[in-house]
Amino acid sequence: MKLAANRSSLSMTLFVCVGFITAGASADFGVVEATGAFQLPGSFTTTYVSEVGVPSNARIQGFDFGLVLTGETLSLQNFYFENYAYNNAGNGAGTNNWLNSNSTAFLNVIISEGANLIYNTNYALKQTAVNGNNRNWDMATGTNTNLAAGLANGAYTATFNVYYTYWEYDGANVSSKNATTGPSTGTFSVLIPAPGAFALLGMAGLVSRRRRNELA
Repeated sequence: MKLAANRSSLSMTLFVCVGFITAGASADFGVVEATGAFQLPGSFTTTYVSEVGVPSNARIQGFDFGLVLTGETLSLQNFYFENYAYNNAGNGAGTNNWLNSNSTAFLNVIISEGANLIYNTNYALKQTAVNGNNRNWDMATGTNTNLAAGLANGAYTATFNVYYTYWEYDGANVSSKNATTGPSTGTFSVLIPAPGAFALLGMAGLVSRRRRNELA
């Protein structure tokens, strides 16, 4: 994936770094990368912001996505996810884990204004590549979603969390396990003048031009 300069070295670094593994006590499964591709308000380029992975990217937690003005959007273009489950052929619970085509993942996005929940939406993720014990995913639904669509003026938080499944054999039974990256929350604001404000601005412009003409 183009987001990481050296994916293999990044994967190994995160594999041994327990701080980046958020899905449980076992080191045999976890998350390598969770990165959103955003078009920020007033921008025509893509900004990559990560929950996990790609050290050069800003973190979603505490990130300011900006101020959305009239005619602008805050677009979630895509979300890239990479996870792993390692089968080390042990006999105890949590030592035989794996991912396959039946493993699933989805991105949960919550938009809220203070304590007021605006929406809570799940976007399916699809597997795009297999690299040994790792699986790469991106969005199957919801690409290019305007997160500020229909919002009134105000200050908002956007929370992102990926949920995924992996398989575990405990020496007797195979079962599907649930895991998550854990939530990361950023902020943004919306400021769209009411129609009457546009009229007032237009009148102010006419008055200003008239005064300049009278003084000329």
